[in-house]
Amino acid sequence: MEIILLEKIQNLGDLGDAVNVRNGYARNFLIPQKKAVRATDEAKAKVEERRRQLAEDEGKRLDGARARAELAVKSISLTRLCGEEGQLYGSVSPADIAEAMTEGGTTIEKSEVFLPEGPIKQTGDFNADVILHPEVRFTISITVVGEEGAAPEDS
Repeated sequence: MEIILLEKIQNLGDLGDAVNVRNGYARNFLIPQKKAVRATDEAKAKVEERRRQLAEDEGKRLDGARARAELAVKSISLTRLCGEEGQLYGSVSPADIAEAMTEGGTTIEKSEVFLPEGPIKQTGDFNADVILHPEVRFTISITVVGEEGAAPEDS
């Protein structure tokens, strides 16, 4: 059955692509889930109009992400309790980094912060990627400063 995709589907195609799939896959999954429509001339015209609208919206999102990246804080410093060896009593997560950047004047969501090696568990200097858009990313410098203190009590 020939269908037109209404969104990107992995291993099948992008929005607006006309693809051939098995009848059951189209009737039982793609069409009821509003992920595709039957390929008719009317449907092709509607999908083409929607594609133009999505391309325009995507351009606006890209411009907004570039503007946010230009104004973003590129370096932050965090203070955490740690032991004598510099081992933190806890960790620094993307949520902590996003919160510190927001306090510094740049609104960042925790889902936009990527720590390649996972949460930071030591004092020192680290880098994290901030991905605002698939085409807009930048690296921030994070300095984790240790504050020696008593270990947290277990309850």
